[in-house]
Amino acid sequence: MSNIEILSLLVTALCLISFCLVFTFLFRHYYLSNIDDVNKGRADVEVIELEKESFKKKKGKYYKTKKIVGKTLGYTLFALVLVLFAGSLYARFFNNNLTFGDSGLVVISSGSMSQKNDANDYLFENNLNNQFNTYDIIGISAYKSAEDVKQYDVIAYKNEEGTIIVHRVIEVKEVNGENVFITRGDSNNTSDTNFQYRNYLTFDHIIGYYNDFKIPMMGVFVIFLQSNAGIITIIAIGYCLIMFDHYNSKLDTAISERSNLLLSTLNLDYEQSVPIESYYSQIVVCNNEFYNFVDGNFVNKTEINKETLNTLKENTKNENSEEIVKNCKENKNFFEKIFNKIKLRFSQKNKK
Repeated sequence: MSNIEILSLLVTALCLISFCLVFTFLFRHYYLSNIDDVNKGRADVEVIELEKESFKKKKGKYYKTKKIVGKTLGYTLFALVLVLFAGSLYARFFNNNLTFGDSGLVVISSGSMSQKNDANDYLFENNLNNQFNTYDIIGISAYKSAEDVKQYDVIAYKNEEGTIIVHRVIEVKEVNGENVFITRGDSNNTSDTNFQYRNYLTFDHIIGYYNDFKIPMMGVFVIFLQSNAGIITIIAIGYCLIMFDHYNSKLDTAISERSNLLLSTLNLDYEQSVPIESYYSQIVVCNNEFYNFVDGNFVNKTEINKETLNTLKENTKNENSEEIVKNCKENKNFFEKIFNKIKLRFSQKNKK
């Protein structure tokens, strides 16, 4: 690996770490804030409505099946992407060659075998039509010996720089008792001699021959995934999904626990439509009754009449807590205790 590649990887790692830190801070703050709102009762109406919808869905036909199938497909797709990503990284360090025993895959990164050059008469005379395009992935099988390499075979070999080249054998010669080869790309009008190797290609540099297996254009993804941008993208997506799943599970747990508390406290039945309203996180009104919560914990409940309830609704909209206390003569001690908290909250809000 060259110094430039090492520096590039270091910059990639630095960008990735920076992104993860910023994302973690913002994402964690957002979810913890929502969880705190749920635990402190500031989202009781939303929790109840959410649980109502969830209750209806759970009663629906095939709900569990759909959920299981959806999760299975999601995890399967992510697993396939990870496998492709791992293979792409492996290929990056082995010159786009994925070897599995006597077989392997090669990503084509040039157009030297994409078409027939008119200068290469042998292609037309021998009806050689096994060309492939840039970004195709092709299958390669290993030779057992140099004698198995035939004229016009399409082979993969390593040049003097270690780069994998896939070209056609146009000539086989015997030099000093061993077979040597001359190759050329079908799109080229000159041979690889003195460009990719000196004089002749020897068998020890040949990886294998093209076995006619081809996946068109799939190499685009491989090349992207093994690039620095691809590495950042996949790792960042994986990290974000893990973070989302972790904090989303925490939020779901908080909603479920809060819902169970409200369900038992308010004697709710999700199959019935019960009007529920919340005032400043301290009061839940259900069936003309005040349910008093302090920091999310249930304290007591008090029955109210419609006139008092309407006064409460009107004045809470106007954020006039003094008027509420003044007009709510019934259960005055109870209201004063509650609305003094509201009053304090208003004064803090106004100071900001």
